[in-house]
Formats: sequence, structure tokens, C-alpha cells
Amino acid sequence: MTPAAFATLLWLAAPPTGPAAPASPSGSAVTTFGRDLAISSPVQGRVLAAFANIRIEAPVSGDVVVWGGDVSFGPAGSVGGNLSVFGGDLRADGTPPVQGVVSTPGSLLRLYLAEMRRAPWELPASRTVWGLRLLSLAAWLAVTLLLLRLFGAPFARAAARAEEMFTTSALAGVLSVLTLFLAAAAVLALLPSVLSVPAVLLVATVAVAAKVFGMGSLFLLLGQKLLRRVSARHRPAALAAGFAVLGGLSLVPWLGPLLWIAASILAVGIAVLTGFGAPRFRVRLA
Repeated sequence: MTPAAFATLLWLAAPPTGPAAPASPSGSAVTTFGRDLAISSPVQGRVLAAFANIRIEAPVSGDVVVWGGDVSFGPAGSVGGNLSVFGGDLRADGTPPVQGVVSTPGSLLRLYLAEMRRAPWELPASRTVWGLRLLSLAAWLAVTLLLLRLFGAPFARAAARAEEMFTTSALAGVLSVLTLFLAAAAVLALLPSVLSVPAVLLVATVAVAAKVFGMGSLFLLLGQKLLRRVSARHRPAALAAGFAVLGGLSLVPWLGPLLWIAASILAVGIAVLTGFGAPRFRVRLA
């Protein structure tokens, strides 16, 4: 589960209340859901808030994490740890008085783009990058479990056929990735921008769909091998087990990113070769 979904569940679980006057907490840690908060005395810990605005008027020694709210500073306000603001604005005159890392959607996008340019054998530069990796893995698990619930039979058929044609799937993945890449390059080079941009977006959509479906099938295949269960009721557990193995290996320095790239290429091959889990034979009734 991603932090945004976790914060949403906590907010839904909280009792409905109307707007409340800002609080003035002090102590080791502060948590608020749906209530604006004014920190007027020092906090020797971290501050967590969801769907609430935070006004920092005193030192906070730990991290400050805010989902769905704004953060502002008073003259004496400061943060000794990291500051993360998602779904709201950061309001500060000049540079925010934060000793750690300031994370906003814009800064995380820059980190993600820098991570995309980083070579697989280079180690991540910060804990934030590791956090982004964990968030992306959580998103992978949530999406594939949802797709498994909606399209269980196609996933199972694709996993079974991938096991039968593992080498062929890998070769199909390499050829498919090269074909998609060359197609996108040709479209950008030959067509005007008014046509090339939509065409490239279409190619990218096909590539993403193939990778997501293929990775889910690969997770399912690995999990079925580990659990030795192939029945429909064991598919969610099998997919989670396969994801745990491959996702855990992807976090290993040096080898992990290269393994994830290889798995992604294989996943595209599985999706293409199996026709996204389409049945082998279609029976037409008279």
C-alpha cells in the first residue's frame, strides 16, 4: 500500500469532525488527520498530517510529512529532519528552514528523472531514492493484484504458456522492445509533430501495457513455482510471493536493476507472445 492510500484509509477511519481550532502541541511526536495544526512549542520528534494544514512556529527536531495540506513557517519555525509535502503547497519566505531534504512532487519528479539517467550499476545517492523505489514496488504490487482480480484467467494462461516457451518469450521480448523503440524513432523522424507526438504516446501506451501485464504474469509464474499451487484461489498469494522474490532482488545493488531490466524485457515478450493471455482456440457455436 502506498503512503497516499494509507493516509486516505486513516482519514476515512477517523470520526467525522468539523473544523477545529489549531492545536499547540509539544512532546515527542504529533499526528493529525483532518485538523489544521499550529506548532507553537518545540516538538522532539516528527509531525505527520493528512488532509490538514500545518503552521510551524517552533522547532521540530524530526521529520515533517504532510499529505493533502499546506505547510507554512513562522519566524521561529524550523525542521531538523526532512520535510515532505504532497497534495499541498509549501509556503516560506526564501529558503525553507529545513536541515534535511525538502520533498515535493516537483522535487520527486526531478529525482525520478535523475534516477532514470543513472546507470544500473551505480548506487542510489540518497535515502529518498530508496524510498521512491519502495513506493514504485508497492504500486507494482497493487496494480498487478488489481489486474489479477479483473483478468485472472488471461494472467493464468499467459503464465502457463510462458513456462512452456520461456526461451521463446525472452527472444520475443528483445525483438518487441527493439521494434517499439525503432517505431517510435521512425515516427519522430518522419512525421510532423502534430502526428508524431500522438503516435509516440500510442507506442508508449502499448509498451507500458505489455510490460505491466507481462510482469504480472511473471510474478504469478514465479509464485506458482514457489508455492506449488496453480488453483484460482491461490493466485493472489502466488502473485504476491513471486513479486516478493523479484522485487526483493531488484533492490540488491549492482545486480538488482539489471535483473529487473531483464525481467521487463521478458515480460514484454510474454505479453506479445501470448496475445495478453488470449485463449489458444476459439470455439464458435452453431
